[in-house]
Amino acid sequence: MPSRAPRRTAHPLEPLRRVLRIGTIAAVLALPLAGLAGWAVDGAAGAAGAVLGVLIPAVFFAITVITALITLRLSPGALGGVVLASWVAKLILLIVALTLIDQWSGWSRPVFGVSFLVAVAGWLGLEAWMVLRTRQPYVTPSPSGTTATQASGSGRSPGVAPGSETDVGKVQASHDRHS
Repeated sequence: MPSRAPRRTAHPLEPLRRVLRIGTIAAVLALPLAGLAGWAVDGAAGAAGAVLGVLIPAVFFAITVITALITLRLSPGALGGVVLASWVAKLILLIVALTLIDQWSGWSRPVFGVSFLVAVAGWLGLEAWMVLRTRQPYVTPSPSGTTATQASGSGRSPGVAPGSETDVGKVQASHDRHS
């Protein structure tokens, strides 16, 4: 049995880039197919509903990935703020878009709903597949091959304050007493 070469560890941004690239290609290919399927179900209104049902989730998921790519290097607090603000902005945009679409009579709600759900499930499936396929280390190895915790010699994970409940030494001592 031939041995396979191990997959290389991906750059931390690579899964996001792949999701954006493959998701965009899939959405561009899905738009005419959804339009044709919608047309077959309910004529022009079905085509419009199907195209909108694919387009809206694709745009919103792409905005999420782009936001993550742009803000990845921020501090955790700043990143959380940007993600929260983008989520609220997208939610408001979605409500406005659906309100405007609802006033237009040239689309099919059932076809929109089905294509919307299929597009959301497809994009989430793509994201899950990309994350599961990507090799990412659980620890950041130092150049000498030891982990950051081993290199510090403290027995503590980086960023853990001495004397805190997560201090490895206290956990080990507690474990030894109960053994």
